[in-house]
Amino acid sequence: MVTEHPARTEEPQRRSAAPRLLWWCLGALAAGFGLSAALTAPLAAESRLGVGEWGAIAVFAAVGVPLAIIDARTRRLPNAGTFPLAAALLGYWAGLAATTGQWQLLAQAAITAAVIFAVAAAIALVGTLAAGDIKLFLAIGLLTGWFSWLLPLYALVAGYILAIPHAGILLARRRRTPGADTRLPFGPYLVAAALLVTIAAKLAG
Repeated sequence: MVTEHPARTEEPQRRSAAPRLLWWCLGALAAGFGLSAALTAPLAAESRLGVGEWGAIAVFAAVGVPLAIIDARTRRLPNAGTFPLAAALLGYWAGLAATTGQWQLLAQAAITAAVIFAVAAAIALVGTLAAGDIKLFLAIGLLTGWFSWLLPLYALVAGYILAIPHAGILLARRRRTPGADTRLPFGPYLVAAALLVTIAAKLAG
């Protein structure tokens, strides 16, 4: 008689996935830095910093939109997308700061990302955010925090507002069909909210 131990086979898989994720994040960090430096270095002398900032928005959209689609279909946000996106944005802002001297904005983005991550983790304690949503807030905080200390909070509130109609539909379905899958994929609304408030801040400022 042979007894299987699935837990023992899963542990090596987790260990092998961790180094791959680390390399993905380091690669994204380096790619973000290089892309930002390439875009902004020729423009730094003319102080046309807006081009570099639009580039960060494009980076977030390029990865965030596919993540939103994955969340809508599977109800999960994979670490292989959320962490590299945050690393890419951190690298991008670091490259911009290196070519323009705006180190205070880099620090502001990093601090606000840490704060909004902690806020999201606290909200998750009452069950309205999932683990993937919390990790996504690292990238959202880095993107929006460059422009304003408060912009990450605006993105959070906007995400909840955008999700209200969908939440209402799911609530009605739960009452009509007990046992139906009524989990709300929040990622699409967070990505949309982050892009909306960031673009609005960019156009306004």
